[in-house]
Amino acid sequence: MSKNAPPRSVWSRSSRLVQLAAGLAKQELQGRVTRAVDRGEALVHQAQQLRVQVEQARAIVESLGQLKGAAMKAGQLLSMELRDVLPPEVIAVLSQLQASGATVDFAEIEDILRDELGDERFAQLEISKVPLASASIGQVHRATWRSPDGGVHELALKVQFRGIAQTIDSDLSLLERIARLFLTVQLKHFDVTAVFDELRDVLTRETDYLHEADALERYRALAHRVPGLRVPEVFRGMSTKRVLALSYEAGLTLDAYLATGPDQAARNQVASQVLDLYFREFFDWGLVQTDANFANFLFRPETGELVLLDFGATREYPAAFREQYRALLTSTIRGDRPGALHAAQELSLIDPAEPAASREALHGLLETVLRVFQPAFQPVNFQDKRFVDEAGERLKAYYRALTCSPPPAQLLFLHRKLGGVYSMGRALQAKLDLVPFSARL
Repeated sequence: MSKNAPPRSVWSRSSRLVQLAAGLAKQELQGRVTRAVDRGEALVHQAQQLRVQVEQARAIVESLGQLKGAAMKAGQLLSMELRDVLPPEVIAVLSQLQASGATVDFAEIEDILRDELGDERFAQLEISKVPLASASIGQVHRATWRSPDGGVHELALKVQFRGIAQTIDSDLSLLERIARLFLTVQLKHFDVTAVFDELRDVLTRETDYLHEADALERYRALAHRVPGLRVPEVFRGMSTKRVLALSYEAGLTLDAYLATGPDQAARNQVASQVLDLYFREFFDWGLVQTDANFANFLFRPETGELVLLDFGATREYPAAFREQYRALLTSTIRGDRPGALHAAQELSLIDPAEPAASREALHGLLETVLRVFQPAFQPVNFQDKRFVDEAGERLKAYYRALTCSPPPAQLLFLHRKLGGVYSMGRALQAKLDLVPFSARL
């Protein structure tokens, strides 16, 4: 096994999760306890609670860059989904996972390709040793494929690390225990079973590249009807459950596109294109590529095309679910609080047993966020810090008011995508009139 390959055994992976925990809290708490003593306040018990949380969170971050796999991806998601439930010290540590992930040596990638494709097919490839990208469960390399029929194809080869699929249950079990510990310390009586079941289901499908190929081809057939969208082609002859061969698609990353100095109109057009895609995915198609990582989009300024990459996290949403979600949005925009509450309960956003204060906090959150569709709020400035801060405070107040409602599992990946769409609008410094989008609800 390559020295940079992620460890495969449950024991070695579990050990990585806890081996660096000892002694970490002392450094985290030194300043806090000193200040507490200076003020004569009895914060020892709270400091001990925080110590446990920070130890566990830092142990995860320091090890998951090496572990990769389900644990790293689930940790990323938890840092976003539980941002307003867990202490800021813990979130600050978990959020470092967004930039984690060392590349795996090419020797290991080559071994995987030989095992998956066999010597005959492997010999048809010329592969760049430098990866195009490296993520939590795999790595992408550019390659030229000289097919038996004489064709020459430029490929992006997505290669899954060894043993990733086998780590999902053990990794998520470890993270679920840690999440329950965090919530217990916060006196939150949330049952996170459904959240981790959703994570397990989606991650299991992400490790099956033939499933991703199916999703990509379905998505490609839909996107083909939309001008300005480009989706890679799947090459089945060079794809397996752990290797996905796609057409290589050129384009600029978001940072590279912004470095070209596009004017406000051009940036608005790109942001509108990304938002339009989200509306099409969810409300029209019911098929959403839920990972809105900036790296999954490329831009072609010369043609105005948006290139979409990575369909492992593609998620289907049935019509009935989408109608409930639509009812939540339209009821809120119309000021119909009873209708919005009913839809929220149907979507498991809030348990009927929650007190009036929790329901009021939910309405406050929804009405603040959906203000972006009101005519008086146009054009929406995606860099409006006041709006972002107010929405953030409303979200925190909502989570603080909840007593028994866990994060809604079905919305976990959908809201990840929605958050990514808004973040891209901010990066583009977009200013858009969203009233036409509200008409599509």
